[in-house]
Order: sequence, then C-alpha cells, then structure tokens
Amino acid sequence: MSASHRTARTLTRPRLAVAAATVALAAVACSSGGGHSTGASNTSSSKPSTHATTATATTASAPVPHSAPTGKGAFLGPVRQVPVDGIRIGYRQFGSGPDLVMVMGDTGTMSDWTVDLLTRLGRHYHVTIFDNRGVGYTTNDTSVPDTIPLMADDTVGLIKALGLRHPALLGWSMGGEIGLTVAALHPGAISALVSSGGDLGGSEAMNTPAAVAKELNSPKTTGPQLMDLLFPADATAARAAYIEQLGLIPPEKVGDETLLRQYQAGQAYESFEGTWDKLPDSTIPMLITNGSLDRITPPGNASIITHRAKHAKRVVFPDAGHAMLVQDAGRFVSLVTRFTRASGVE
Repeated sequence: MSASHRTARTLTRPRLAVAAATVALAAVACSSGGGHSTGASNTSSSKPSTHATTATATTASAPVPHSAPTGKGAFLGPVRQVPVDGIRIGYRQFGSGPDLVMVMGDTGTMSDWTVDLLTRLGRHYHVTIFDNRGVGYTTNDTSVPDTIPLMADDTVGLIKALGLRHPALLGWSMGGEIGLTVAALHPGAISALVSSGGDLGGSEAMNTPAAVAKELNSPKTTGPQLMDLLFPADATAARAAYIEQLGLIPPEKVGDETLLRQYQAGQAYESFEGTWDKLPDSTIPMLITNGSLDRITPPGNASIITHRAKHAKRVVFPDAGHAMLVQDAGRFVSLVTRFTRASGVE
C-alpha cells in the first residue's frame, strides 16, 4: 500500500491508551491534568543495572520528589532523570535478572504501564521504564522535530547512560516501532526485541483503518468508546482491570505541544524507509506480537515484519485487541521469558 493511500495517524487522540487514563483517573478521583513536571535537577550517582559489568552509568539526578508510588505500585520506586543528548530522560528501575528496557507508545507515559504487567516482568528482569522525549518526566529539545529515529537514538542513549549492556527491549505500539528502529539502525545496542502492536513505517505498513482513525480523532468520542478500541467487546474483565490498574501509579503530564510533535513523528514515519531498508541486515532475535482483533494496528503488520526480518517470530493472540499485552498479561510474560531465554538473554 502506498503512503499516499494510507490513513493518516491521529492528532487529537493518541493511538495508544493514553486517553483511557481519563477514565481510570476519574475512577480514583484524580484529575487527568494532574501529575508531575520534569523539574528535578539535583545530581547524584544513578544505580546501574546489576548486569552492567564494565560500562558505568552517567550522572543522574536525585529521586524526583513525590514521584514514588505507594500501595501496590511502591516497588517501582521514585523517578530519576539522566542527561541524554541534550535532554533529561525520566526513568524508573526495579526487579532483578537480565536487563529489560520497556518503550511506551504514542504520547504514553510510564504511568500507562499496568502494575500487574510490571510486577510480572519484575520477577524475571531488571526492568527500566522511561518517558519518551517531551512526555511526563522527560524534557524535550523543541529546536529539532520529534521523529521515530530520534526517539530510537534516545533509547540507545539511555541504555548507554545507565550502563546497561545489551538489554532486551520491549516496545508497545509506537514503542514497538521505536524498538524496530533500534533493531534496524542500532542492532549492537540490544540483545533481543519484543514488539507489540507496531509497524515498519514507510510505504509497506498497514495503518489504522479510516473508521477507527475518525473515531480516535473525534472530540465526541468518550472514554468508554476509546476503551472499545483497545479491548474486544467481550473482554469486560480485562477492560475493568486495566482502568483500575491505571489509577495505581501517579499520573504524568502530556502537553498539547507534545501531542502535536508526536503526531508529526508518526506522520514522518509513514514516509521513513530506514527501518524497512535496514531490518533485513539485523541479526537481533525478534518476537513480533499482535492481537488478532487489534483495531488500531492491523495484525497484518506482524506478518510484514516477520517476512522482512531474518530472525523474527510472529505470535498473534486470538481474541485480543491492541492492549493484548495487558489483556492477557500472564500469557504474554510467559511468552517473553521463554523467548529471551531461547535468545540467550541472561
């Protein structure tokens, strides 16, 4: 499908679940405009991964005040910030085991991962989650346009700054596209890739169907309608659990400027052929996942990716939507752990 015939990415609503946080935060009597800024600047040594054997972590800030969750999310600890290529990236680290870096999707924040998914992963991995540029606790350089390749550079820069040596990378939605771009353009930075709900960009990708894009764009679309785009109609328990889970981590800010800049990044990715061109050269083991009922990223993209990559395995979750990794978190984490072990990640 040529880029000129592809459905434009959405502007007023992100393709990922960020807008669903409005529903969750209302449920816990919080404001969707709440959250924390990226202002912490005091410096001290960041704690590097236990698997960073020779690299050393660069200077990072002291914990950001009031950023540590309580209750079920307390294990996440506070946010710290580290300088990377002219910006400061906000991140959290928890768990034990091989290093796993998680990349969130379009305008999503660290608080959009669910505590359930992070708890399960933390049992197997030393996990790093972070905010992409301009989002939540991460600053931005507005003199340069946001692009998927730039955010891939940021991800690699964070890996180096924290002294992580060849971590596995897990990306959701646009985070999956960032991960695919890392695997294509910076294959030496990671040991394995898990991409869920992403595409390769360029002229070969299958984009959001027009009717879904229209619904995502409409200011009349309600929170429950947005949840319908993430979960199949019969996944009522998973939907309710997701809403409850989103209220367990303090919300973060995503400004209108960042919404626009990441929309522009998505648009630019539609004509960026670098990930498509370079992916066949990558020797990184890849696990490409999708929900069979994904209305936002058509599951056909998983086939396109695995046909293009030499070392990719495709797994499509039946009866699952765009949020398949939280809808079926137990199966997803089991799949990821088996994949990374088989790939020699340790």
